[in-house]
Amino acid sequence: MEVAITKMSENGQVVIPVEVRKDAGLEPSVKFLVFNEGGNILLKVIRKETLNKDIKLLEMIERSEEQIKRGKFVKVDVSINDKEMDDLLMGV
Repeated sequence: MEVAITKMSENGQVVIPVEVRKDAGLEPSVKFLVFNEGGNILLKVIRKETLNKDIKLLEMIERSEEQIKRGKFVKVDVSINDKEMDDLLMGV
C-alpha cells in the first residue's frame, strides 16, 4: 500500500500523488464514486463490470446505518463462516 500526502486547492481539486496512482494502476480519465463517511472522503474507482454491485452495496450500507440508528441490530457469532455471514447480512 502506497501512502502520500496531498492537499485540496481553493477550487476543491485534489491531486492523487503519482506514486499512489502508479500503485493503484490508475490511468488518466478514470472515474470515481466519491462519498463522505463521517468526514472522511472516500474514492472508489468506477468499473463498468462492478458499478451496479457497488451502488447496491452503498444502498445496503445506508439502510443498515439507518437501522442501527433506530436501534435495530443483530448480534452475530463471529465463529460463523463468510458465506453464513454474507447470508445473514444480505437477508437471505
